[in-house]
Amino acid sequence: MDVTIEDAGDVEVDPGTPLAEVLRIARAPAAVWCGGTLLDPGHRAGVAPLVQGALLRSAPGPPTVPPTGPHLAVVAGPDAGALLEVAHGAAEVGREGALALADPRLSRRHLSLDATGRARDLGSRNGTFLVRGARRRRVGRIGRRLRAGDLVLAGDTALRWVEPGHDADKTPRPHPAGARQAPMLVGLLGGAAGALALAVATGRWEIAAIALAAPLALTGAAMVRARAPRPPEPVGAELLADLPLPIAIRGTPHRARGAARALAVARGEALPPRLDEPWMRWCGSRLPDGAVTVLPPDGSPPSEARCVIDVDARTIAVDGRERAWSPSIVSRETADVRARARCAAHQEALPRMVRWAELEPGPAAEDPTAGAPFATALGRGLDGPVVLDLDRDGPHALVAGTTGAGKSALLETLVAGLAHGHAPARLAVALIDLKGGAGLGPCAALPHTCGLLTDLEPASARRALLGLAHELRQRKAALARAGCASWAQWVARDPSDRPPPRLLVVVDEFQELGAMDPGFLPELARLAAQGRSLGMHLVLATQRPAGVVTPAIRANVSTVIALRTANAAESQDLVGDASAAALPASAPGRAVVVTPYARVAMQTALPLAQARPPARPRARPEPAGAGLVHAATVRWAGAARPPRLWLDPLRGDERPAPGALGWIDLPAERAREPLRWDPASGPLVVVGPRGSGRSAALAAAAAAVPGAVSLPRDPREAARTLALAPTSRIPALLVDDADRACEELDPWMRGAGDALESLARSVPLALSGGPGWGARWASRAGLVVVLTGLDRVEQVLWGVPPPLASLVPEPGRGVAIAARGAGECRIGLAAGAPPRVLVHPLVCPADLPAGALGVIGDRARPWLPGAGAVVVVGPPEAGREAVAEALRRAGASASVSAHGDPGAAVEVVLAPTPARLRGLGAQVPPGIAVPSPPAGYVAVRTGTAWEAARLRPDAAGVSAVDGGP
Repeated sequence: MDVTIEDAGDVEVDPGTPLAEVLRIARAPAAVWCGGTLLDPGHRAGVAPLVQGALLRSAPGPPTVPPTGPHLAVVAGPDAGALLEVAHGAAEVGREGALALADPRLSRRHLSLDATGRARDLGSRNGTFLVRGARRRRVGRIGRRLRAGDLVLAGDTALRWVEPGHDADKTPRPHPAGARQAPMLVGLLGGAAGALALAVATGRWEIAAIALAAPLALTGAAMVRARAPRPPEPVGAELLADLPLPIAIRGTPHRARGAARALAVARGEALPPRLDEPWMRWCGSRLPDGAVTVLPPDGSPPSEARCVIDVDARTIAVDGRERAWSPSIVSRETADVRARARCAAHQEALPRMVRWAELEPGPAAEDPTAGAPFATALGRGLDGPVVLDLDRDGPHALVAGTTGAGKSALLETLVAGLAHGHAPARLAVALIDLKGGAGLGPCAALPHTCGLLTDLEPASARRALLGLAHELRQRKAALARAGCASWAQWVARDPSDRPPPRLLVVVDEFQELGAMDPGFLPELARLAAQGRSLGMHLVLATQRPAGVVTPAIRANVSTVIALRTANAAESQDLVGDASAAALPASAPGRAVVVTPYARVAMQTALPLAQARPPARPRARPEPAGAGLVHAATVRWAGAARPPRLWLDPLRGDERPAPGALGWIDLPAERAREPLRWDPASGPLVVVGPRGSGRSAALAAAAAAVPGAVSLPRDPREAARTLALAPTSRIPALLVDDADRACEELDPWMRGAGDALESLARSVPLALSGGPGWGARWASRAGLVVVLTGLDRVEQVLWGVPPPLASLVPEPGRGVAIAARGAGECRIGLAAGAPPRVLVHPLVCPADLPAGALGVIGDRARPWLPGAGAVVVVGPPEAGREAVAEALRRAGASASVSAHGDPGAAVEVVLAPTPARLRGLGAQVPPGIAVPSPPAGYVAVRTGTAWEAARLRPDAAGVSAVDGGP
């Protein structure tokens, strides 16, 4: 509650605090008067008159609490808003005396008033009048007894007699008597005529009397009602409460501003900011900008104004219809008193803010036993702290509230409060926060936390779900080994035999999980049903409960905590009525708690572990102190953390284990294993778009399989490699960008794709390519790695399970599919030697021996022809003479021929295109014939073996060898 203390300003005071303590903290020991009451040092805050809005002074002053007995309320005149109460004896109203008013038309001693409500004129100059219903009477020296709702007119002042507890509005407004007399007479005469006719017809006059009794009774009742007084007509300030907005007030500055105050007091709302005054801080709400405009006497009201109040002309015009009005001029002092009184009358029963440390948190032993109540204080209700016991009120709870209702603070208080009271060996906390960690992120620092999920990927949600399922399977197995049917039975049987810790799973914005993975919520409901007997407690929080809280979930949720909801329908669904929708937006944390045993309204405690002093001057900064999470962390510092509920997602910078391509994630088993490829199980197929890490995956395969051979990018070398692979006893052949490689190999060897399939029968293959190539490899592959970046249809065609088909694209990230199952994987950074090659490029190095004509063969060894006979085959224009001369200089016996010599020991074919070699009748292996031979490229037959060779550039005439067929 807030009070004002003279020389100290506004002070927030906890109810029940003695006045002496309040004044000591505020450093104002002399402010012991509240209105006209001298307070004792032990007077407790919250007991009248020391209530919300009270003003404490060093001397008596006007009361700031509503009168408890009959009194006069000034509704019009210069002192509008004042309340005149007579407690004992009689008091005089006039320009002087105990009840002095500033109306110049009042006499010094105008009228007297006693505590019973008898008013008497004291010989005033302008007289005193009583208005009751439609009748106006003069009040003389003898006086008149006032009734509730009577209006007393004296000078320019109008006073309303108010009796607390009497509701004048319930008095029926009668119709004018003249308007009712004719129908009553007609009804009475008709009833009499009917009774007379009945008596004449039957001869029984008693029946006529009975028939006439009813009209007589109704007529009498109507006449009595017609004589009843009218309800009081509103006067002065009473007319201002229901005027339509916007309102323009015109008049001299002092009177117009006083009428604006009267309007604010009548409506109980502060004026717009530009008309703000200090006393308006006691108003509950504020009128919007433009709702009230104050103008000088000659000012023109804005065109949007529906109501114009002319204080000097004493009129009110609503939508152009003008009526007379008795001006109500409220001073700043009177407005302050009335605002404080209204604030006290409407004081909220619940505080606007409370800290967890100011509650009674419950048991907090150094080592609570496993059977201790699983409870924490959540907030303060009308009867004290509200404690949530998940054993008694649970096991599961639902928290709902719209944006800004205080849901995040409530969840933090719940989690940190339970963690403060239970050691990590007794409580494990799993957090699933789908607001990026903004809600539950601070709780991640608790030593009790065994899992934090803030990623919004469906695969991450699946990871948490699989981790929960694995944990429950382990608990079932542990219960079976212990011979118990439930976790509670295990604890009750032998507390020293420590069971697994309680598992608190908190899901904030769980409707997002349902949107990302439709199967998540049904599975969560199934886990909730199992968790009842396995020591698991589930707390689900959402902003939009409608359509998300399924019947299966509600069947397992025993406690509902409803903060402010967006509409009455959501509140009805949660707590059975509209009370949650009616919670004030100005009080975040206000909630309705419904458990199987009680229903209570509370103010949620902030997660702060340091209590505030009982009185807090608003002018001094209030330190927040230590947070509850910090206090719980310090309390259990050094305690062992519970085992992780699920592992962190795989990272791209982790190096693989020896012999592995990377890592595979198995959240269903809470495991992470090396991703290995067994060449004997079938080909390794890596599928993905360009830039997804296909080449890196084959590099990792090369490092994992020592001695693996990489298919060269050059088509000739690739064709030679495919020809040599079956007989080379290589551990594996790596084909990167297989779709491109096959396309480029087709001119060299038709059916390159078929050749690869045939090769796979004898040589282990590791292939990479795009999704549109080689889908037939999926059925025979020993391991398929589908890298991220493909669309869902492509991933499903390659065997990716739907829950894993929405991974965020990242190089090296994908899904591994093997006979054991599928799982998310990360390709590691290759750390081994680069893959070897079977065919080297035919390039003449600078250090080639002097006697060598060039390089020859798959190893590109130096070509030393020796002294034997060599036939150079080719047309004259191909430069065969130049090549023959180079061979002779190297010591060979060279001759030339256009058609070749099959009997020659060595034969050199210039520009060996496939057509030329076929024309010579030569049967050459793949990779020897070249569709467009480069300069210096030749085919060499030694005996029956064919090899490709490249002549050195400085050999005589080599440059003359063109690339033509």
